[in-house]
Amino acid sequence: MTGTGGTGITATERAALERALSELEARLAADAERGPDTRLRCEQLVEQLRTPAAAFLRPELERRLARHVDAGDSFARDRIAHALAGACGQDALPALLRAMVTDRNDDEATLQLDVLNLFRAWPQTSLRLSLECAASDDPGTRMVGLWSLAVIDFGGDTYFGLIADAARDPNPAIRAHAMTTLGTIFGTGDPSTARAILITGTSDAAPEVRRAAVSALWGAHEATVTDALVARAGDSDPAVRYWLAWTLSGRPAPEARAALERLTADENENVRDAAHQALAQPTG
Repeated sequence: MTGTGGTGITATERAALERALSELEARLAADAERGPDTRLRCEQLVEQLRTPAAAFLRPELERRLARHVDAGDSFARDRIAHALAGACGQDALPALLRAMVTDRNDDEATLQLDVLNLFRAWPQTSLRLSLECAASDDPGTRMVGLWSLAVIDFGGDTYFGLIADAARDPNPAIRAHAMTTLGTIFGTGDPSTARAILITGTSDAAPEVRRAAVSALWGAHEATVTDALVARAGDSDPAVRYWLAWTLSGRPAPEARAALERLTADENENVRDAAHQALAQPTG
């Protein structure tokens, strides 16, 4: 009789799972183009590994995940992450959150989907890890923590203050992330404070923060907001002026229309086009 070796699975089952992981890695390494056939074979192997019986492979899966993250291979990263999530459940979350530090959301986004599914399945573990990430000294880890908290606390009822504090973070990428978050439903946790932070963000020293703040104010039509936006019509960053044109779209205030008219003569073609299209939108 084949023994289980104390893992709850037989040695034969263990060997089959190890072979599946080895074959998955071989396929990931062999075909740089990752065509439909390769993708199908990879998915079949990933599904074999998405079982609690494969939890013993966690150290190896985490090592391989980290290697693919370092290599910038999002396709391989997401396949290994998917296997790890299915095999280890909440125990996979620390490694998946680390992998998200370099995620640019420019791929199939399956890593985020796996994290979101684990958040739903294990809310207490997810909250604890998210708070730990948000308190990290590493900016990338802190960003992941703030993103996670905004997902967990969707309407900003509990952790609004942490995101608001992030709007003053020394790192401009984190300040920009806070602006974007405060412009979503999360900002309804304290609408007046969110609006005030976004208005302040429109004059931030970092252009990426100004861009985020300007675009996040799209749905706020108060006079104070419009005044702050109009003041950015001469911003030195063309991307700020581009998003400004779209954010001013549909505002009936004469100042908004005048700013858009000025932007139709902007030196940047994209800004000019955006301003012309914004002026063509009905006001209301």
